[in-house]
Amino acid sequence: MSNTIQPSFGTQTCGAPAKARETKRTGAKPGSFLDLATQAGRGRTDTFTAGPGGITGVADAPAGLMMDSAVRSGGQVRTEGVEAAEAPSLETMLKAKYPNIHYHVFDAGSGYWRTRNDYPHYLLYQDGDKAKETLENWQPAGANPFYGSIDGRFIAPKEIRALGSVPPGSKAVVIHPKVQERMEQDPAYAQEIFARIDTWFAFDKARNEAIIPGSTWDMSQAVAIGEDGNICNACSSSGGGEITFSKSGSDDEESWWDLRMARHAEFMKLLVEKQIQRHIQASEAAASAAAKSQLASMLSGGRLQEIFGSEIAGVPTETVLAITQSRIWSGGAIF
Repeated sequence: MSNTIQPSFGTQTCGAPAKARETKRTGAKPGSFLDLATQAGRGRTDTFTAGPGGITGVADAPAGLMMDSAVRSGGQVRTEGVEAAEAPSLETMLKAKYPNIHYHVFDAGSGYWRTRNDYPHYLLYQDGDKAKETLENWQPAGANPFYGSIDGRFIAPKEIRALGSVPPGSKAVVIHPKVQERMEQDPAYAQEIFARIDTWFAFDKARNEAIIPGSTWDMSQAVAIGEDGNICNACSSSGGGEITFSKSGSDDEESWWDLRMARHAEFMKLLVEKQIQRHIQASEAAASAAAKSQLASMLSGGRLQEIFGSEIAGVPTETVLAITQSRIWSGGAIF
């Protein structure tokens, strides 16, 4: 994940319906594909986008759909007369698959995650108490800063620009304290949460790659698990500072999806000039086909709904999955 869709904060890819062609100057509110599912920012060189991936790579098979035997048997292995082996923790399992993942424990259910352009998402990719305390206690000051393009010039608050310094392909998770406590007592629950996170990373990457080939090679992803064990927030970014969010069904401002569609028209020219020449190649078409094949496999059999639970960031899981199918196999929009 080294290179993001937008190194200069001046390019972003997305499909744009005629209805949403105008970018508001009133603090663009990133909603999410979770609105219509969540995120996947598309910065090609330095932007906040989601998921790990290579220019043509598709995520590894998620644990929930194809968990390796090591994890499947990772609970307590009991044999006659031998004390049970200690089950691996969620953090241990995640770091075994994603060595550089940033693991936090606090309540990350705040709606500011998906409604404020100045929320410090870049701190999710930093370790230490300072980053955690800042994120956990963050409150907005003033109006939501503008995020978008004016006369071909990309404008973003410093918090989004700071995402440009996040190493491509970074991963971060935030676990609610009550979930953390339960997992420490229940190894099977820890494996359930691991499968949910791992499957989300793979699903989010595959759907983005299927829509925009080559868009996930430098993608970074963050996901938050709420008190009920479900995904309460998620976002993804590319190396230059473009960000996409999950969106709760209760958010009543203009949807991130519409705003992103509107930005497509403005950013497409810059995108073509600075990025498209390098990425629209036959290899990307192959990557898209591979991603679609992976998604089709993931969506079949009802396993995703079982793994993700009843909702994702306040949106029914079945809605998220239906929108994914519609956007990818019905020639729908790009995010």
